[in-house]
Amino acid sequence: MGTLSLIQIIAIFILVITGNIIASHYYKRRDLSRGENYTLSSWTLGLLRSTKIQERATPIKILVAFRRSSPFIDRVRKLAEEYGHHSNGKVIIERFDPVRDVDRALRVAQTYTLDSKNSVLYREDLIIVDTRADTSLPVTPDDSSKIRFVTQEQMLLYDNKSGNTARRVAAFQGEDVITTAMLSAIEGRPREVLFLADKSDIATEMEGGAWSVLRDNLFSQNIIPIPVRMAELKSIPEECAGIIIASPRYDFTEEEMKLLYSYWNRPASNIMVILRARQAPERLRAFLRDNGVTPRHDSIVTLKGKQPSFTVDASFDPGYPYTSDFWNKTTTFDGLSSSLEVRENDDNLSTRSIQAFKLISAAPQYWGETGKNLNNPVFHEVEDISPPLTLAAAVTRGLTNSDELAESSSRMVIIGNAGFLEPSSSRSENIDFLRASANWLVGREELSGTGPQIIGTYRLPILSSQASFINRLNLIFLPVAFLLFSLLIWNARRS
Repeated sequence: MGTLSLIQIIAIFILVITGNIIASHYYKRRDLSRGENYTLSSWTLGLLRSTKIQERATPIKILVAFRRSSPFIDRVRKLAEEYGHHSNGKVIIERFDPVRDVDRALRVAQTYTLDSKNSVLYREDLIIVDTRADTSLPVTPDDSSKIRFVTQEQMLLYDNKSGNTARRVAAFQGEDVITTAMLSAIEGRPREVLFLADKSDIATEMEGGAWSVLRDNLFSQNIIPIPVRMAELKSIPEECAGIIIASPRYDFTEEEMKLLYSYWNRPASNIMVILRARQAPERLRAFLRDNGVTPRHDSIVTLKGKQPSFTVDASFDPGYPYTSDFWNKTTTFDGLSSSLEVRENDDNLSTRSIQAFKLISAAPQYWGETGKNLNNPVFHEVEDISPPLTLAAAVTRGLTNSDELAESSSRMVIIGNAGFLEPSSSRSENIDFLRASANWLVGREELSGTGPQIIGTYRLPILSSQASFINRLNLIFLPVAFLLFSLLIWNARRS
């Protein structure tokens, strides 16, 4: 019996050790938080798995310099760990408390040329993204484009209520800010696209409007839209990554159309067109029709009861690879929208190496109203446009299926609604689609997934009497209950 017991103990010990070794190599991680708040988005995962990171000779270094007293230390620490976990060792995470680890804080301040006497490390929690080849060397002026600093303030969104000067944290956008910093540090100089301001009714001088939404979301993808006047351009610069025609109100001249055709016909040209309902200038409309997409003079509408509704419920069409994260998902476009006629699988376009694809379609209950009376629209089979209706489409020109020639192909995205750029109408799924389209246009297919979610904070409204009861419950009633329960057990054992 003694020998058998010894053998069993040894066998159990071996099983435990073997099980731990196997579990340390073969396991699955799951985010059990509500809303999967710690799961990285497709956009971030695409960047971590891209050749920009996986083919690096040296890993990227992320320093998390957060004090333990920070209320967001746990969230930031776990978020940074996800970056390291999904990078296959190409992202190294280092965490330290600049208040407790003074020596490390001084070395970091010297490496990154921070003021060591009154260093920002002691005043503000921050993250340093270092994409240099050797992260141990002191930073030189030439290295500044390869390093990004992300402060805690940049990760937080505040809700300032009227009449209250105190700021309340409304949301946390850490992943969005960190991934943006990493992308800009890797690429260095941002991609520049031209925004044709003289053709658009979007005011680039006003903050807080459609221009701010477009500019800020493109900037988060390391893309900078530069407002220009089409009339003053003699040619589209070679270093330009694309052009944006958003909400065009004024038509192009013949010379400007020649410039547009010249740009589109050269290799690796990219165009984004965002149209307002029934507002497609004729020459631009002819250009789009020549490439397989025709904006219609209609307004997409349906009836809810007896009232017309121009808010369009739509879904993303499956098929085209760069929108794979959106396939069959639904979205909503506020404001007026116009439909697009898309000539898919057209032989005349195929002979010119042009292909057109549907990206977003309206729900079946909507039709295209061509009449001028939008207060009481009624569907007419002859005059109006029957469903299905397309809201967004893509066009490619060139041999996109050839690995050797795919990079020289030209790309275009057309959207039949400009209202989604308004701050009051912007929705996360439409903004993700805008970002994905911008990345696809500039040749970053791996970054065309859905973006990070903004994690909101919630306040539980309770009355002062309720708060007083909770305090008494925690400080008096629960301890007394445990004491009485302990005395009861002690008395039962004693007897």
